[in-house]
Amino acid sequence: MAEGEVPAAGVSNAPPAVDVGAVLRSRGYPRLLALSAVIGVAVSLVSWCFLEFVHVIQQWIYDDLPGALGFASVPWWWPLPVLFVGGVLVAVAIGRLPGRGGHEPSRGLQAGPPTLPVELPGVLLASLATLGFGLVLGPEAPLIALGTGVTLLALQRSKKEVPDQARLVLTSAAAFAALSTVFGNPIIGAVIIIEAAGLGGPTLPLVLLPGLTAAGVGSLVFVGMGRLTGLSSAAYAISPLSLPAYPNPDFGAFVWLLPWRWSRR
Repeated sequence: MAEGEVPAAGVSNAPPAVDVGAVLRSRGYPRLLALSAVIGVAVSLVSWCFLEFVHVIQQWIYDDLPGALGFASVPWWWPLPVLFVGGVLVAVAIGRLPGRGGHEPSRGLQAGPPTLPVELPGVLLASLATLGFGLVLGPEAPLIALGTGVTLLALQRSKKEVPDQARLVLTSAAAFAALSTVFGNPIIGAVIIIEAAGLGGPTLPLVLLPGLTAAGVGSLVFVGMGRLTGLSSAAYAISPLSLPAYPNPDFGAFVWLLPWRWSRR
């Protein structure tokens, strides 16, 4: 995606102006959890369709199209015109559509406001052009942008007035659900969102439970869609890493720790 609003978590770093404890004990909080589960289902369905469409575009461009044009194999220069066309589409999203294409990948996964509904076409075009044409590798930021944008669109079309605090929680839950689809685990996605958004203090307990609810329900929907359609998520899902057990720390490990910590300052 391109430079613009960063929708990494759809939340603000500023703590809410309400009594979080009172919100957690209120009668409306269980309804907020139920709505978060609904958001998780919707965002997961949108994310699944988006990722499958990206996979289809990649296969068509890099596997099917060269053969259709008469090439026995993919020419070495094939990525050059493909990336050029993808860059042109991204430029159109940046210059002609609201939102300037969304998040800039070079800035990493950062916290910022959710994607507005009017920005969804530009974000979608930039996301498909970058991911489908091979300009970037990770779908995390586009998924979060689409998830928060779809959530705000649904809230805008709702007949009931949604308070700002509930809007904050629901867009955060959408970010949790969107990222959990890639990692196949709601906990991993939740940890990344918390770190990227800088959630802490009174904001964290208000957002965490609805976010985990949306992520857990969304993960089940994502797995169910794969089994129902027979389409595999292996092309884009990041499975948990199988790392070897770390041996007992020794003197050498502590020696390496000192310059590493100094380099992080």
